Amino acid sequence: MNQFFGKMKLSFLDKGFGASIKAEDFGKSLRYLLIVMLTIGCIIMIKAEIEIYSFTKEAVQKLETEFPDFELKDGRFICSGVMPFIYNSKEAVFIIDTSGKISKEVLNGYESGLYISETNIDYKKSSVETRSYNLRDAKNFNFTKSKLIKVINQFTIPGLVFIFLVSVFFIFVVKLVGVLLLSIIALIINKVLKSGIDYPNIFKISIYAIILPSILKFGLGLANIEIPYFFVLYYGIASFYLWRYMTGFNAIAIEEPIIKEDEEKI
Repeated sequence: MNQFFGKMKLSFLDKGFGASIKAEDFGKSLRYLLIVMLTIGCIIMIKAEIEIYSFTKEAVQKLETEFPDFELKDGRFICSGVMPFIYNSKEAVFIIDTSGKISKEVLNGYESGLYISETNIDYKKSSVETRSYNLRDAKNFNFTKSKLIKVINQFTIPGLVFIFLVSVFFIFVVKLVGVLLLSIIALIINKVLKSGIDYPNIFKISIYAIILPSILKFGLGLANIEIPYFFVLYYGIASFYLWRYMTGFNAIAIEEPIIKEDEEKI
C-alpha cells in the first residue's frame, strides 16, 4: 500500500515520471487504474447505499403507518379508506383514488408524482414527462400491502449488494471510456510535440493523467460542491499531465530505489 501511494505521489509531483510510465508494463498501468477506481467507487457506493438503506427503511415505516391497505388483483387496484388518498413528500406527491372522484389531471398541479386509479398508474417524472400504465396488462400479477412490505424487507440487503457490485464495475468501465477519450487529446499533443510515442504508451500516459482530476471530482462530489463547467478544469488538469508526461517520456526512467526512498518519507 505504501508503494502504491508513493507511486501516486511521484506521478503528481515528479517532472520525469513519464519515463517511468514508458518502462512500466501495460497491464500494471491498467491495474493501477483499477485499484484507484475501485477505491473511489467503493467509497461513493458506501455513502450512496447508506442513504438508500435509510430511505428504504423510512419508506417501509411510512407504508406501514400512513398508507391504507391495498391490493392489486386481476388487473384492478383495490384500496380501503377514504378516497382520494393524498400523500405529499418533499420530492413528490402520491395519490390514490379508486372512487373516480378525481382524475390523473390532478398531477398537473405538482412538479412530479404518482397517481393510481382502479385501472391505471400515471407517473409524472417531471413537468414535461408523464408515463401511463394500464393495470389490466398486469392482471396475472397480484400483491397486497403486507406482501409488498415483506418483499422490500427481504430484498433490501441482497439488492444493495447487487447494486454495489454493478455500480463499482460501471464506474471503472466509465473511467476506461474516459481514458480512451483522453487518449485522443494525447494523440494531438503527441503530434504537436513530435514525440513519436506509440498508442499503447499513449494509453498508459492517459491512465495516469486522468487520476488527479478524477480524485478531485470525487472529493467535490463527497463534499456536495458543484463547480460550473467543471469539465473544463477536469480536462485542463488531465491535458497538463499529458503534456508533462510526454515531455519527460524519453528521459531516464525513475529507478525503483527512488520510489522506495520516497515511500519511507511518507
